[in-house]
Amino acid sequence: MPKLTDAALRAVVKNPPKNRRDLADGTVAGLMVRVGPGSATWSLKLRVVGEGGISKRGHKKKGKEQRVSLGEYPALSIERARALANTFVDQANGGVSPAAALERAATADGLTVKALSEKFLGDYVRMKELRALGKYETALRVHVVPQIGDVLADALSREQVRGVIKKTMIRVPRGNGSRDRPRGGKEAARTALGVLRKMISWGIDEDQLTRKDNPVSGMEKNLPKKKRGDRVLSLEEARVAWRAAGALGYPFGPTYRLILLTGCRPGEWARCQWPFVDLKQTLLVLPASAYKSDHVHVVPLVPRAVRILEEVLSHHRGCDGEYLFSGTQGRRPLAGWSKAQARMMRAICAESGQRARPAPNGGDPDRRNPGRGGRAADQESARAFRRDRDCDLQPLWLCEGNARRARAMGGGAACR
Repeated sequence: MPKLTDAALRAVVKNPPKNRRDLADGTVAGLMVRVGPGSATWSLKLRVVGEGGISKRGHKKKGKEQRVSLGEYPALSIERARALANTFVDQANGGVSPAAALERAATADGLTVKALSEKFLGDYVRMKELRALGKYETALRVHVVPQIGDVLADALSREQVRGVIKKTMIRVPRGNGSRDRPRGGKEAARTALGVLRKMISWGIDEDQLTRKDNPVSGMEKNLPKKKRGDRVLSLEEARVAWRAAGALGYPFGPTYRLILLTGCRPGEWARCQWPFVDLKQTLLVLPASAYKSDHVHVVPLVPRAVRILEEVLSHHRGCDGEYLFSGTQGRRPLAGWSKAQARMMRAICAESGQRARPAPNGGDPDRRNPGRGGRAADQESARAFRRDRDCDLQPLWLCEGNARRARAMGGGAACR
């Protein structure tokens, strides 16, 4: 059977037959387009596994043949019709009737991708009070809904998901507006794919969808492999950063120095409150509610870190709130990282005599900082950093959460 082409179909539609005529696709079994005066409609003939009962050997039998209407040509192109037909064939082979899925999606139950995303955000993400609410909202609002928001969630195909990945991976630079942000890229595509996969799985588990397959499953293999960061500061770079941080003053100067001394994320210190600090036990105790985890995170404080915190407590303790580092007397956490990062880079360049470069990651406090190089530090750099007497770095590894960091630094074993 010859494969139907777009040029051949356009020719037939331009001069349609007087009587309706079915043209087989030739690629997907059962897919055809019915051409008549003034119309060309895609349809798919299939049989659903299980609707024919059970055979004597216990196998599910296919039911009666049914025709499912897919849409009008050329609004529904050949490529999209084939992708949709393959999705329906997979559903039928899995025991799900595409006709029932379309009937359910056509109701007011909100089964388009856009409506499902609203249900997902309201009934799952916000109800569970997930800390990643912003990530979910951005991925759906910026990348998913604009591309496939009007697609029926029960009819979403892998080809359509692949299209979302390709478009999201295109990096859009920052605009001229003050609120404009760069969009897209590999990590944006990875995040959008993960959010979409979780949303479809949630819809299936909550019986919002009739389909049993998730078209997003396994699509991560189409993305570039995520590279693990292993960049750490050399001993000389750490000294330069230490001296540059001292030139900034409160609140960012001591914050940068504490980042170097503890390996914590900038955002962890920015949102740190005085009740989290135990100066007698020389520990920073981050509760699960303030940390990206489901358990308490304990960080040991070296003597220099304790002295920095004592100085902040003596001279800069806010009278209106409990945040350690704040420009609002402790009422709100530290903000303004983009400008602070630019100041820090200028101070580093002044110390090292090098030319300034753009701040990495836009100064985002929740992005990985160069001092920690991920959770795994380079052993040689870490050992050299530990031996640095200029900064009085004598790490103590006191808790299980720092076991990997202790091994990398060559320190003692974590306590049990």
